Amino acid sequence: MKKLVDIYLPLDEREEANRVVWPKTREQLAKLLKVIKKCGFEANVLNPEKPISSVAEGMKIIKKAKGSRFIVFMGGWAYPDFTVSPMAQLPDDVPKLLIGSAIPDFPGNVSLFAAASGLEHVGIKTQRMFIEKFEELKTFEDELAAFLKEGQIKRSLPKTIEIKVTEKHRQKARKVKEKLRGMIYGAVGPRSMQMWNKISEADFLRYFGVAREGFDGLRLLKMAEKVSDERAEKAFNFLQEKGMVFKLGSNPKKYLTREMVLFQLKVYFALLELKKRYGLDFVGVQDQLDWIEHYPATDLALGLLNNKLRPEGDGTTLVAATEADDGAAITMEVLKLLSDGEPIGFNDLRYWDKEKGIYWFVNSGALAPYFAHGRHDSLEGAWSERQPYMYFKHGGGTCSVVCRIPGVVTWARFSYRNHRLYLCAGRGVTDVPTEEEWRKRSQRCDPQWPHWYLRLCGPIEWKINSNHPMTICGDYLGELKALAEELAIPFECYDYLHPKDLM
Repeated sequence: MKKLVDIYLPLDEREEANRVVWPKTREQLAKLLKVIKKCGFEANVLNPEKPISSVAEGMKIIKKAKGSRFIVFMGGWAYPDFTVSPMAQLPDDVPKLLIGSAIPDFPGNVSLFAAASGLEHVGIKTQRMFIEKFEELKTFEDELAAFLKEGQIKRSLPKTIEIKVTEKHRQKARKVKEKLRGMIYGAVGPRSMQMWNKISEADFLRYFGVAREGFDGLRLLKMAEKVSDERAEKAFNFLQEKGMVFKLGSNPKKYLTREMVLFQLKVYFALLELKKRYGLDFVGVQDQLDWIEHYPATDLALGLLNNKLRPEGDGTTLVAATEADDGAAITMEVLKLLSDGEPIGFNDLRYWDKEKGIYWFVNSGALAPYFAHGRHDSLEGAWSERQPYMYFKHGGGTCSVVCRIPGVVTWARFSYRNHRLYLCAGRGVTDVPTEEEWRKRSQRCDPQWPHWYLRLCGPIEWKINSNHPMTICGDYLGELKALAEELAIPFECYDYLHPKDLM
């Protein structure tokens, strides 16, 4: 066997993000190279000078691959198709490993899950590693050595539990399936940041009976421009009166400004108008990358739509998925129907603390204010502040909370494997942090974004094929399995414990 391993380094399309993340990636890569050399392998770094920042670059660089092993290392957020389409050019029999930097500072973990989603979608098999303590080579050298020498990493995972489906579960699932049929989903913009999370119009109809309407972001912008300043001001005042805090400042590069908030609220009303005009039942908005290159982010608007208490609201939620994630949107709508209209959480699987067994669900700001304390009569505990400049040049506020609702939580996700839709799910319980604990945890992990800490009933990082698991308060695992049976798609439960075992 030729002892040569190719190493491929994708990152972001945005220069500012790469400027911050690439130096750290190079430092971490140096540690990987030490272990590779120790294992008797030669490393062929395909792009040592700069990260892959487009599909075109990836397609060109991948031609340099000539090793018997292939490693993709993601030191931070990397657009998934910078990995998926280039890797599709590789021979099927070359063992492939995805490595995500698990330090809290940058979302390398999120990047790995997003890439795995696309690779599994098209049937490309890979293995995974997550590395946090790069300085401590012993924490990862055994697994890396196993991949290099044997072409695989053998892990012993706990046996998952069997979920019993009752007749009550089946009745609920049939009702949800019937309610879905005839719905209309509106997606604003193409896929976000080259993510493989789209569901085709044909599959929306085939599995769910749902129509998928597509809209250009320009249409949403022009509709937002027609919303009056007075209407946006009134909505802003409503949010503050109900207890939401806006962290405003004068420097638009560092702080959220009043002008940003008013624009976001105009977008909020434009989405409501889009819903009304086209009969939409739930929506998804691309936001990244096209929109945020020119305008404030849409996160505040999306988080509010997912809440019952909102400006000019009617006491219901409108499911709104960020990053135009179709799989997230349909998962959220299903969970909403199962819970008779409760708010649903949109999340990234960002980080996990192995020692404490806590998973950190952290996204850019589309978590409904409800999740602060589980209240429908107040927005207290929710805040909005500027999105970080390295990703959001024109700012825009978050819709942020620290989830402090105790009790059982269900996560779920519709994904693809080898071109076939399936549903995976599991449960956990909320880990309610003190103010001091939250500030310490989030110090290196985007404190301006919403955080939800969970003790899960099973390790999901080795199996989940999405960076976006959706969440709901309560136990709906039986109903979800029953719904998968009704839809004639596979169901996967990743739990090996019951929620009571964690409480």
